[in-house]
Amino acid sequence: MLVQNIVVLTRQPDCHAARRLSAAAQQLKLPLTLLDPHQYYLYSLNGTTQVALAGAAVEARELAVIPRLGSLATEYALAALEHLERCGAWCLNGYPQLMRLRHKFSALSQLAAAGLQVPDSAMLRTPNEVGPAVAALGGYPVVLKFIRGSQGVGVVLASDESVARSVLEALNLVQYDVLLQRFYPEAAGSDTRVLVLGGTARWAVQRKSRQGGFRSNFHRGGTAVACELTPEIARLAEEAAQLFNLGLAGVDLIRGPHGLLVLEVNSSPGFETIEHAHGADVAVEILSYVQRSSNLREH
Repeated sequence: MLVQNIVVLTRQPDCHAARRLSAAAQQLKLPLTLLDPHQYYLYSLNGTTQVALAGAAVEARELAVIPRLGSLATEYALAALEHLERCGAWCLNGYPQLMRLRHKFSALSQLAAAGLQVPDSAMLRTPNEVGPAVAALGGYPVVLKFIRGSQGVGVVLASDESVARSVLEALNLVQYDVLLQRFYPEAAGSDTRVLVLGGTARWAVQRKSRQGGFRSNFHRGGTAVACELTPEIARLAEEAAQLFNLGLAGVDLIRGPHGLLVLEVNSSPGFETIEHAHGADVAVEILSYVQRSSNLREH
């Protein structure tokens, strides 16, 4: 397949990743368009699948798609990605991969089933389940997370049962499931973010929470510094990305009592901290990989 255009599917065209990819495309003289997936019209007509944009049919086979759709992506955005892929578009990360990662507990259970070490976790829905789950995780404090969330939003450190129950009762009102995890003091409010491109771990940063916090996310006020890609870090990150068949992945690792644990795998990872810490042009590297892998025709 010889594609002609790159499409970045994003609902946030002003975010760092979208802006950097646009600038990199100009630098490499590659055709790139930022498109809101909600702008596509999706059809199944006369036994065929079709995609339209602004009233005109889209030739999906000529597209290389870079999805910037996180775990909070709408059903329509995901359907647009699935439809484009079904119509022949090449995708850096496809619909099946995003769906496997959409549910945090499901993704963790897949990692564990594949033999990768992950944080001890439980999935809860009602406050009545708190006691047995916390006991199984080794007691308080524990970390509560939204099943779907990003950038550290919806993460709470519960020091006792009253806090855990209050959070669960509030979320139960809006029909949220909750992921409960063991708190690892060895992590000390830090984690390692590894960016895996084309199956190879390329860059890593050590992220630390601001003073008094425990969430190391950059968007929650954390800091990030370049760190060494040791063989252990690279192996874990690459195995996690390979398990979900991701062309681009952000793999988060934390330190547990017996070694590194895979905390999360992200199919639309931000790379602002990577670029700042390493002085790397990650956007150019991503587009170069897309060009090679999709047989993108140069313009």
